[in-house]
Amino acid sequence: MTFPESVLHVSDVPYESRHEPWLRLLLVLELKKVHWYRLHRALGSPEAILGASAEHIRRIAEVSDDTARAVLRGPDTDALEREKQAIAQTGAALFTFDDERYPENLRGCSTPPMVLFVLGDLRPDDRFAVVVVGSRTMTQYGKLACQRLVGELAGAGVTIVSGMAHGIDSVAHDTALRHGGRTLAVLAQGLAAHESALRLEMRRRIVEQGALLSEFPMTARAERYHFPIRNHTMAALGLATVVVEAQEKSGALITADKAVEENRQVFAVPGDVTRTTSSGTNALIRAGAVLARHGHDVLDDLRSQLGALLRERDAVSPLDRTAAADCAVSATAGAILERVRREPVHFDLLHEELSGSGVSFGALSEALLDLEMKGLVRHLPGNLYTIGPSR
Repeated sequence: MTFPESVLHVSDVPYESRHEPWLRLLLVLELKKVHWYRLHRALGSPEAILGASAEHIRRIAEVSDDTARAVLRGPDTDALEREKQAIAQTGAALFTFDDERYPENLRGCSTPPMVLFVLGDLRPDDRFAVVVVGSRTMTQYGKLACQRLVGELAGAGVTIVSGMAHGIDSVAHDTALRHGGRTLAVLAQGLAAHESALRLEMRRRIVEQGALLSEFPMTARAERYHFPIRNHTMAALGLATVVVEAQEKSGALITADKAVEENRQVFAVPGDVTRTTSSGTNALIRAGAVLARHGHDVLDDLRSQLGALLRERDAVSPLDRTAAADCAVSATAGAILERVRREPVHFDLLHEELSGSGVSFGALSEALLDLEMKGLVRHLPGNLYTIGPSR
């Protein structure tokens, strides 16, 4: 079995013998996430689960006798070897539930994956993540709304999580990458499953500035029942979920439902009431989701949760920055204050005026958010900015 070169990645968390009990449980298809979680909570480790009696497993996990026996029987030797080979050839990292590097946001959710396969790298700051999802058949309006929203979030240092589907998901990843931000793609298939050339290129870019994640066996195909499972994991990874554009029955709305189950905030971008691609987002707003016109609406509502991210960024000593970067930040903030003192100005116009001085979209978003936090600039309806205070 061979795998495309574009997915190869050298991991700092390679396969080890301690991972084998986890893989044995993962490859028992009859054992669902809720079942293993009950067993792990009661018994404490995969070794203890595999050493329990069938009756004990049946009673704790609330499964049938057949499932309990399947757990103890484990996968066939060939399946286990194929899994090990796929892990070795792709260089995927394994993050088991008891690993200290397992994502913090996932660990506390109702049904965490027992194993995460990762290509790329996960960082502590990825706990400051926002999920952005939407329609595969997006409109130009949806694309532009997504680009603006994600650009502002990425500029503020927020990690963007999505599912790498066509449409809004891909725009979310692409926009985060273009603004120099981090992005995580949660897949509904194994990391070694067959991919199209277009998706392989997107995977390569994401691995360079973030990570690909899957909770499914390495060569597993994207089955229909995988998507709700993937959407739940995706929703739990973020502090909030933003639905940019979606029909009333869609995977994006399933992700929103899962976010509510995990006590996460849900945002929705309002859309044209005559378009089916906006029917789902408008219904979410009517049902209580927070209306999101742009990224700053999301940042403002999540201010208390993102405060640590902003404080950490502000706490970096000037001695740890290059003199050039320090001057650039100071110059950007000064130029913004000078411009907004004259009159309220739209974000797009401000970007147009400052881009000639080398100020990027991301740098402008970050500087504006910093000035808002300090009460020097105020964000008005219509994406206008004026002189502070912000409250």
